Amino acid sequence: MSAGADGIRVMVVDDHPIVRQGLRSLLSNYAEFRIVGEADSASSALEQVDALAPDVILLDIRMPDETGVDIIRRLRQAAPQAKVLMLSSFDDDEYVTGALRAGAHGYVLKKISDETLVSAIRAVHFGERVLSPPVMERVIRHYVDEVHEAAAVGLTEDERRILRLLADGASNADIASGVYLSETTVKRKLQDIFEKLGVHSRAQAAAEAVRRKLI
Repeated sequence: MSAGADGIRVMVVDDHPIVRQGLRSLLSNYAEFRIVGEADSASSALEQVDALAPDVILLDIRMPDETGVDIIRRLRQAAPQAKVLMLSSFDDDEYVTGALRAGAHGYVLKKISDETLVSAIRAVHFGERVLSPPVMERVIRHYVDEVHEAAAVGLTEDERRILRLLADGASNADIASGVYLSETTVKRKLQDIFEKLGVHSRAQAAAEAVRRKLI
């Protein structure tokens, strides 16, 4: 993907005015970037994003009305061409893994250098995945823990993917589409998952998966 005639269109979503001002000032030094809009809340971002048509959305993880994780999917539905780059002070496992699973293309910390942030914006625009080093360490550790726990339970990779989608609230039809299986096969695999986890419902399966760090 190449930048448009007016450069890489960036939308900044952060509830701190000083952060938005700093990002405007930084990106104004680069002719390839154009800040097309700002929002100080999730609701404001969702109201504007379709009309603004950003290429990259810089999104804070903590917003006054809901978390950045909660609105990633809706932002990407409203502006499917946009790449979401999380820009946060927090590298908690819950935030990092939640954001990446919701569809964020990168997660970087606000303490990174200006040059690193500029490079990260460029990278996600061109389809790359970007993580700050401390975030990468957490992602790797979380993945290793998931694999070990899943192996102990006896879950296959397909079953883990189905369990993640189930925990996100996906229907059987959505799960089938997401893992390229028939609904009949998904139903059978869900029963296998329930048996391995020792549960009897979707809600129990999701709760047990979270408790045992399977997703």
